[in-house]
Amino acid sequence: MKKKAIISLSVLFVLLLTAVYIFQKMNGDGGKWSDLAGRIITALLPLLLLFRKRISFPLPLIFGFYVLLFLTFFLGAMLKFYDRFKWWDTVLHVYGGGFMAFLAISLFQLCISQEIRHAVSAWLLFLFVLSFAVFSSAIWEILEFTASVFGALKPDSQKDTMTDQIAGLSGALVVACYAAIVRRKINQRQSEQ
Repeated sequence: MKKKAIISLSVLFVLLLTAVYIFQKMNGDGGKWSDLAGRIITALLPLLLLFRKRISFPLPLIFGFYVLLFLTFFLGAMLKFYDRFKWWDTVLHVYGGGFMAFLAISLFQLCISQEIRHAVSAWLLFLFVLSFAVFSSAIWEILEFTASVFGALKPDSQKDTMTDQIAGLSGALVVACYAAIVRRKINQRQSEQ
C-alpha cells in the first residue's frame, strides 16, 4: 500500500510539474530547465524509501512532503504565488516548520527504541522536536542566501530571513507543544499502570 502510494504520488507530481513547465514554455513563460530538473529530483526523493525493506515513515508524513512541494514548486514558483501574494512565503515557512517538526517526531520514533522512548520526558521531546525544526529552518535560509548570491534567487530575497525564521519557529513550536502534551499523557498513563 505504501509503496504504491509513494510511486503514485511521485509519478503524478513529476507529471504535473512537467506538464505545467511545458505549458508555460509554450506560452513564452516558464523557468529554466535546470529548475524543472531540480524540482523533479526533489519530487523523486521519497522513491529512495522503496529501497528499504520496510518503509519507516508514516504515509501522512510522505503526503505532507508532497503538499509542501505542491505549495512551493507548483503554486509558489510556477504559478507565481510568491510574486502575487506577499504573505505566501511566510505561510510556507510556517508549514515547513511544522512539517520538519513532524519529521523530527518520526525520526524520534524510528531511531529510539520503545523502552528508551517511554523514559523520555515531555520536555526533552519538546526540545528535540523544536531544535530539529529550527535547525532545518536555519539550513534552509543558508541555502536561500547562497542561491541569491549565485543568482538563482532575487538578490533581495535574503531580506526576509528573520521573518522566515520566526515563521518556521512558530510552526515548529506548535508541533513541539503537541508532541510534549502527547508525551506527557503517555508518561502519565504508564506511571499509573
